[in-house]
Amino acid sequence: MEESMDFDITLLKRVKRFLRSEGQWEIKYVLRECNLIANQLARISLSWQTSLQIFEAPLDLVVTAI
Repeated sequence: MEESMDFDITLLKRVKRFLRSEGQWEIKYVLRECNLIANQLARISLSWQTSLQIFEAPLDLVVTAI
């Protein structure tokens, strides 16, 4: 439990530092159901081997959703 709290605090500090480094920012909450493409990408990213993926063309799920 304490380990999770440490991670949460570290993540929060990183987010705050990032927001301070940007000149202007806005945070909006978007329901998962209203952002289907981001939801699908997040879901398939769980199977990726690396955290960075570069695509030459949009994924079929993006084309289908649009």
